[in-house]
Amino acid sequence: MTVQMQYVIGREPELEVIESFLAGSHDGPSALLIEGDAGIGKTTLWQAGIDAALERGLRVLTARIGASETKLSFSGLSDLLEPVVVEALPELPEPQRQALEVALLRQGASDQDRDQLAVSLASLGVLRSVARDSPALLALDDLQWLDASSAKVLGFVVRRLRDERIGVLASVRLGVPGAERLALDRTLLAHRVRRLFLGPMLPEALGRMIRDRIGSDLPHPVLQRVHRLAGGNPFFALEIAKELARRGVPVAGEAFPVPDDVRVMLRDRLEALPKTTRGVLLVASATSRPTERLVAAASEFGPRTAPALASAERAGIVRVEEGRIAFTHPLLASSVYEAASADERRRAHRSLAEHVDDPEARARHLALSSAGPDPGVAEALDEASHLARARGAPDAAAELSELARLLTPLEDTEALRLRTVQAAQHHFDAGDAARSTVLFEEAIASTPPGNDRAHILFLSGSREWMDLPRVGGTCERALTEAGDDAELIAAAHEHLAWVAIYRGDLAGASHHAATATQRAETISSPAQRAEALATFGMTRFLIGQPAEAIMSEADRLQDLETTQEGFEATVYTSARTSHGLQLLWAGELDAAREILQQELHAYERRGRYLVRDEVLGYLAELECRAGNWDVAATYAEEALEIDVESGRVTGEGHTLFNVALVAAHQGDVEAARSRSAEGLRISVANEDPFYTSCNRAVLGFLELSLSNPSGALEHLLPVVEYLRTMGSAEPGIIPCVPDAIEGLVAVGQADAAEALLEEHQEKGGRLHRPWALVTARRCRGLLQAARGDASAGLETLEHAVKEHEQVRQPFELGRTLLVRGEVARRAKRKVLARESLEEARSIFDLLGARLWSAKSRAELARVGGAPGGGKLTATERRIVDLVVEGMTNRQIADALFISVKTVEANLSRVFHKLGVRSRAQLIGSIVSAGLKPESPGSDRET
Repeated sequence: MTVQMQYVIGREPELEVIESFLAGSHDGPSALLIEGDAGIGKTTLWQAGIDAALERGLRVLTARIGASETKLSFSGLSDLLEPVVVEALPELPEPQRQALEVALLRQGASDQDRDQLAVSLASLGVLRSVARDSPALLALDDLQWLDASSAKVLGFVVRRLRDERIGVLASVRLGVPGAERLALDRTLLAHRVRRLFLGPMLPEALGRMIRDRIGSDLPHPVLQRVHRLAGGNPFFALEIAKELARRGVPVAGEAFPVPDDVRVMLRDRLEALPKTTRGVLLVASATSRPTERLVAAASEFGPRTAPALASAERAGIVRVEEGRIAFTHPLLASSVYEAASADERRRAHRSLAEHVDDPEARARHLALSSAGPDPGVAEALDEASHLARARGAPDAAAELSELARLLTPLEDTEALRLRTVQAAQHHFDAGDAARSTVLFEEAIASTPPGNDRAHILFLSGSREWMDLPRVGGTCERALTEAGDDAELIAAAHEHLAWVAIYRGDLAGASHHAATATQRAETISSPAQRAEALATFGMTRFLIGQPAEAIMSEADRLQDLETTQEGFEATVYTSARTSHGLQLLWAGELDAAREILQQELHAYERRGRYLVRDEVLGYLAELECRAGNWDVAATYAEEALEIDVESGRVTGEGHTLFNVALVAAHQGDVEAARSRSAEGLRISVANEDPFYTSCNRAVLGFLELSLSNPSGALEHLLPVVEYLRTMGSAEPGIIPCVPDAIEGLVAVGQADAAEALLEEHQEKGGRLHRPWALVTARRCRGLLQAARGDASAGLETLEHAVKEHEQVRQPFELGRTLLVRGEVARRAKRKVLARESLEEARSIFDLLGARLWSAKSRAELARVGGAPGGGKLTATERRIVDLVVEGMTNRQIADALFISVKTVEANLSRVFHKLGVRSRAQLIGSIVSAGLKPESPGSDRET
């Protein structure tokens, strides 16, 4: 059983610890302490543990303890035992029963003294009674507040547990007296006590939690700041997010809000400090890297800085180590800064600007010390933004550019326009697509027609993928105002080529790509020439013409890319990404993976957060085809997270497709259906027939997985029609044609299936695509059997199984084996049927293909008779051959294009069937007998 509580976000490793703890509940007394700071999420995990324990059938006794109850005798014990005390009391001796009822206030005391020992013995008896029939869990929230009387009784109970199936699950706040009240690690065996420390949540998990709890989609850079300000604490982060949702995101230079309840909580600590200390802390809070030396130089208190900091350190506000000052929590720094007046803040920044060396920090301090427009400060901020972007910090660059805009005099329209465009670009790279679009539109509206506006139009459109109408419209507008600007004309046509590709217009795409390549020959930028050439190569690839030499030259040009001022090359689908995509569609998965991972790492180095979604999506699709579905799911979820956080809704048609694709293969019907349906809706709205078809293909595959061929065809046939209209020679772009053929065969449309099969096989044969050829052979065998020639069908399917050695896609092998098993069963070839179906089931089980595993099991049930016993399957025989040749598991996996896990699983079955325990025994038994494993063709029905 797995702990899968939907309300727990971003704590998967911690949930696994809880699962492991509960799994040992039958082994005797044990304890798990969930430890952490206030607001870190201890109670949420504690509750998840309770819910999971109830699902497992444990008897759960709970106590939610509050600080106000610390002085109330037996309050914690009463909460724990009240639900069960009535059923257990009759089993207790009279003195114990009476003492416990008095302690729990079930009856009045006869005198002032309570028999502590009797209460303890009675509690032990009650808990032993509860745990007699099923394991019991004592769940205590905020253990540090447990009253002393209850702590003594429970300590007595725990010390006397031996074999009883009683566990303790407690949440404990660190740094509070009473956290060790039960001293569990001294009363239970050391290996039976586990501590689970909850640290800060990761930014990605915190973002998901904020969206889930308050329904607010904060941009990625804002979420990063919330995470830093909250110190990863989910309670503080939620409170800050609520304030942002209420007030709006602050403009550049403004402080983030400190929630009212947090401010009240911290105010008393800060107001108790001397005025000198508060003044020194203001200077420290106004800079990102405060040191004792800098604060002493920049504050008005000079030599009194050290004593002031010592006072703040004693109060737990800061830590001073080796001259560096660190607030004990980021919210303390924000509270200090927010409590100061505007004039006090400006004075602090003005003084800091005189004493810092870093140009970015100096420019920022100058900006925050200014009360109005200042051309000199704006220029310094502009230069600092370039430095920040060059070091891969687009969020810092965006803030500096925004500040530069604010301090640029309105009459300097050219500088204002340039800084607005730069801020828009930086916001996009940092992951705030919504703010980027607002700034681009502002710049377009304020720029007269001509080359300058054409550049801004193109830059705006290049960041609007997958909004095809907007990309196409802005690029067309840019061309009308571009004049003879070869760089701009080449870039706009290159983008229009991609719009045409997505719309299935390869003739139009070829025209735009050729124009872009022709114009690019006259420009100096290697990056732009590379992308124009790569897009031209993509159009040739799609129509079935040789493109490898073109793509290699484009890769070479991309390697020559240098940082340039002014015009920026295409944002999406770089030359190397385009090459990787071609290799993915061609089925060369290892080569595609290498290129796409290199591109992903390059984007990460450059701080280009948002555009990573495209490469992550391609990697998700690649790993799904390769059978690495957990990896694919990670890539797909990260890509979707980028689009959601950035506010880039138009990209979600792509990223939802990948999430749905993995879910469909894993058999998560609800997730696959909802994600692909939403991706379909968005893609239709974006006038994007390519990802409309991709999402339809997932829905079709899902229905086929559910053995609903008619429902599958409703989704798949429009995709087939789109691919026909597109006219691409590549069979692997949207690899759904075999699904459609299988659906047509299942509903009795053999002629339509054969026509589609001929198209699919012709494409695969002309371009030598192994995946297309092997799936065509599978479909051919299925069709032959459906027309009554089972013998020919089985022969065709046998060849298909052998050809799978050239295709590193285990799921496709499983499907071929499943078809062979189904055909063999109908032909009364029971041994072959069982062999094929068992092997298919094994592959599907290893992959986690739940729906297809169920198909295999259902077919096996129809075969009837006893399992195959010691007879080796075809795959097992091939693996044994290679073991005898001395290959390692890794070498066998590479030779057969399967995973190492598949090799290990098959060898485990071989050992069992042949009665051996090791590879050495296996080889010895075969060699000593002078035998070789049976060849696949040796199977004969008896």
